[in-house]
Amino acid sequence: MSDTYDQDRKEAADWAREMLASDALILDTETSGLDDTAEIVQIAIIDMHGNTLLDALIKPVNGIPRSASRIHGITDETVAEAPSFADVWPSICDVIRDKTVIIYNADYDTRLLAQSARAHGITLLRVDYVTYKCAMLPYSAWVGSWNDYHGNYRWQRLPAGDHSALGDCLATLNVLQKMAAQEPA
Repeated sequence: MSDTYDQDRKEAADWAREMLASDALILDTETSGLDDTAEIVQIAIIDMHGNTLLDALIKPVNGIPRSASRIHGITDETVAEAPSFADVWPSICDVIRDKTVIIYNADYDTRLLAQSARAHGITLLRVDYVTYKCAMLPYSAWVGSWNDYHGNYRWQRLPAGDHSALGDCLATLNVLQKMAAQEPA
């Protein structure tokens, strides 16, 4: 396992260095829940220098349950005057078009982008206009906690995220920098 882990850790660090040197972006969302009716209530996008390119609250169609508000602090009152996903979508497209977009747990956030778009009757960007990459998977390999049952590295929580979309973007950038610098996990 040690040789494999050393190689996987090196590949994760190389990937992080490549992403940091590119014009890739980091995206994160906060949502109204986890299920197939959940919607995005906040979205942020930053560049590899930590510059904020988009940071927006979004008013969902179906409201924000208390269980979600307890996690990120965003309530129906917080988003009462916020634009809808349909209103923010053109700005999102302008920022991510033709880019590589890094997301911590990309499967989740891309699913929520699709769900939010569906709730507003929006067609998402074609896959050839944007490339999504997951930061959680290489970070999990870099940390190296093996799960014998699943036969892969245990997924790692995003360290130091504050449950705001912008804060979690910055935490993802920090993870990339830590991996690239080969700092201790």
